[in-house]
Amino acid sequence: MLQRVISIRNVGRFKNCGAAGDVTFRRYTLIFAENARGKTTLCDILRSLSRNVPDIVLGRATLGAAERPEIQLLTAHGNHAFRNGTWTSPYPNIFVFDGTYVRDNIFAGDVVDTEHRRNLYRLIIGAPGVDLAASLDAFDVQLRDKTAEIRNNRSQIQRFVPQGMTVDAFMGLAEDPVIDAKIEAKELDLQAARQAAQLQQKAALAALTVPVFPAAFAALLAKTFADVAADAEIHVREHVQHHGMQAGGERWLAEGLQYVTDDSCPFCAQGIGAIALIQDYRSFFSREYHALRDEVAALKQQVDAAIDERAAAAIEQAITRNRAAADSWGQYCEFEVPGLREDQSVQAVLRALRGAAQALLDTKAGTPLEAAPPDDLFTEALANFEILRTAIQAYNAAVAAANVTIAARKRQAQSANVRDVENELSRARATKARYTPEAVGLVATDARLGREKATLETHKATARLALDAHTLQVITQYGQRINYYLERINASFRISTPTHTYRGGTPSTSYQIIINNSLVDLGDHQTPLSRPSFKNTLSGGDRTTLALAFFFVQLEQDASRAQATVVFDDPFGSMDSFRRSHTVNQVFRCGQACLQVVVLSHDPAFLHLLWDRVAPGERKSLTLARIGEDNTTIAEWDIDRAVQARYRADIDTLHRFFADGEGEPRDVVQKMRPVIEAYCRNLYPAQFGDQMMMGGIIAAIRNAGVAHTLAPIVDDFDEINVYCRRYHHGDNPSAATELLDDAELKGYAGRTLRLVGCLT
Repeated sequence: MLQRVISIRNVGRFKNCGAAGDVTFRRYTLIFAENARGKTTLCDILRSLSRNVPDIVLGRATLGAAERPEIQLLTAHGNHAFRNGTWTSPYPNIFVFDGTYVRDNIFAGDVVDTEHRRNLYRLIIGAPGVDLAASLDAFDVQLRDKTAEIRNNRSQIQRFVPQGMTVDAFMGLAEDPVIDAKIEAKELDLQAARQAAQLQQKAALAALTVPVFPAAFAALLAKTFADVAADAEIHVREHVQHHGMQAGGERWLAEGLQYVTDDSCPFCAQGIGAIALIQDYRSFFSREYHALRDEVAALKQQVDAAIDERAAAAIEQAITRNRAAADSWGQYCEFEVPGLREDQSVQAVLRALRGAAQALLDTKAGTPLEAAPPDDLFTEALANFEILRTAIQAYNAAVAAANVTIAARKRQAQSANVRDVENELSRARATKARYTPEAVGLVATDARLGREKATLETHKATARLALDAHTLQVITQYGQRINYYLERINASFRISTPTHTYRGGTPSTSYQIIINNSLVDLGDHQTPLSRPSFKNTLSGGDRTTLALAFFFVQLEQDASRAQATVVFDDPFGSMDSFRRSHTVNQVFRCGQACLQVVVLSHDPAFLHLLWDRVAPGERKSLTLARIGEDNTTIAEWDIDRAVQARYRADIDTLHRFFADGEGEPRDVVQKMRPVIEAYCRNLYPAQFGDQMMMGGIIAAIRNAGVAHTLAPIVDDFDEINVYCRRYHHGDNPSAATELLDDAELKGYAGRTLRLVGCLT
C-alpha cells in the first residue's frame, strides 16, 4: 500500500513539497485539487515508480528550476526515492487511470488509431495473453533480425551477381572446372560479335613464297667437253700457266680470239696463221665452249633472280604483315601464330647461298672446260637454304590452319547476337565468381540463415496458434464485461464483441459502438464527418465512460489486483451529472477488490459522495494546495467543511466580484477573511479549530516558523487581514463609514482566491 508522500521537489507544480501534518494514505484516499495544481504530475510520478521509467519524471521537471527532481515516497515495502535521475527501487503494483492511460490505450482526442487498437488488445488478453503476445513479438523481432541478416548477407553476395541475374539464380549456378577457358572463349566471341562488320573486311594471313634454287646448278658445274683435242688442251693449259693467267687468262684468250681477223694479231698485227698455238686456241675455245659460258652466265642470273635481296625482303615483309594480322586477330580467336626461328634469317640464308653459288659460277665461267665441284661453303649454305624452305612450308601450313579459324570466326561473328553473347559471358563470369572462396562462404551463410529463419517461422506459427486460442477464450467475455460496466455507469451505448487481427504484423483489436441498436465503426482520423464514427457519435463524457469501463475490466482480469494500488485521476471528468453516483459506486467496488484506491478530483462534491460510502477507518481526505504562486503541497483536507454551502457561496461571491464587478463591495470585503480561515481549517483541522480566527491562524503559522507549510504565504494572509480589519465592526468602530475603493477591493479579492487555490 502507498502510505505517504514524504517530499517532492522540482517536479511540475511541486517545487518544494514537504509533507506536514497527518497526510498518511488509507485504503480509500481522496485528494482534492483545482485544475493545474499537480494531479497529472502525481499520476506520472506513480506511473514512473510502478514501471521504473525515470524518463517520465525527468520529463516533468519543474521548468526554470536549477536543481534536479527529487522524490521520497513511503510504501509498505519501505522508502522509494528518486535521486540523480533514477529510482532506488520500483513499486510495480500500481494501476493509474488518467489521461495518459486513455490516450495510450483507448483514444486520443476523438480518434481511435492503430496504436490504440494494439494497446487495447494487450489489455484484453491479460497477463497470460501478454506473455503469449510477447513470445510472438519476440519471434517477430528475431525474424526481423534474421531477415536483416539475410538481407545484409545477400547484399554482400550481390557484389558478385551480374546485372539481370537474381541472387537465387546466382547461388544455384553449378560449378564448372573449365570455366576459365570458357570465359576466355566468350570474351573473344564478344569482341568478334561487336565488330562483325569490320571483321568481314579484315584480311587473313598470307602464305610465304617458298624460294626455289635452280635445279640445273649442280649439273652445270660438273659439265665438261669430251671432243677437245688432248694436245690442244695441254698446249693452252701450259700457255696459261706459263704466263700466270690461271685466274682469268682462259676467259681473256677466248674473248681475244674473237677479235682475230685475217689471221692478223689484234694486238701486234703480225700474221698468226702459221702458228700452231693459235690452232690449239681455236680447237679449245670451240662453239660448245662459248655455249657453256653463256649457260653459266644465264644460270648466274637465275640464281640472282631466285634468291636476291628483293626475294628475301618480300618474304620478311610478308612475315611482318602476318605477325601484325595475327596480333589483331588474336583479340577475336585463338590459333597458333606462324613464325620462324630467330636463327632462320631469310636475308642471311639467301645471301649466304647466293654468294656461295655465284663464287662457284665465277669459277666455272673462268674454266668452262673443267668441272667445278661444290665447296663446303656452298654445301653448308645450300643445306641451310633447304632447312629454311622446310620452315617456310611449315609456316605456310600454320597460316592455312590459322586462316581456317579466322574464316570460322568471321562466319560466327556475322551470325552472332551481341546481347546473347554478352549474357553468356556474364553467366560464365558469374559461375566463376560463384565459386570463389568468399562467395562460397556467403552462400553457405545464406543457406544457414534460411534454415534458421524457417525454424523461427515454425515457432512463430505455433505461438500464434496459442495466442489465437487464448484470445478467442477471453475476448468474448471481455466485451461482455465492458458492457456490464457501461450499464453500471449508466451509459447510453454498448460495444460489439471485440475482434482481433494481425494486420501490420502486430496483433490488435477492434470493436463497434452500438447506439440505438445500430452499429457504428470506430473509424480513424481520415473518416469523413459525413459518416458516423467514434469521433462524431460519442460525447466527451461517453468517451471517458468507455475508457473507464475498459479500465475496470482490465483490473478484473489482473490476478494481482488484490495487492494493487489503483489511482483514478478525475474519473468523473466530462461526464454528465446523472452518471456521478454510478461512477462512485464502481470506484467504491473497485476499492473493495483491490488493496487501495487513490482518487484525485477537482470536484469536491464527487469526492464527498465517495467519502460517504467508505467506512471512517478506511478513508482519508487530502488536498494538493497552492502555496504561493509556484508551489504545491500535499496537506490534510476537511472534506465536510469544504462542501459546506456557506464556504462555497463565499468563494462564488469573490469570483463574481473579481471577474465581473458584481456584488455589494462591503459584502465582498466581509467574506475574504472567512474564506481564508476556512481554507486553513480545511488543510489543518487539528491545528486550527473552528473558533480560531484570522489573527490566531497567522500567529500559529509564525510561531511554527519556516517549517510550516503555509509559512511562504503567511505575509499575504497578514496583509489581507490588515486590509479587512478596516471594514469589520469588531476591529474598527468606524467600519460602516470607511470608504471602499472598487479597484483596490478587486485586487485583494483576486489575491484571496489565488491563495486558496480557486484562481489560476
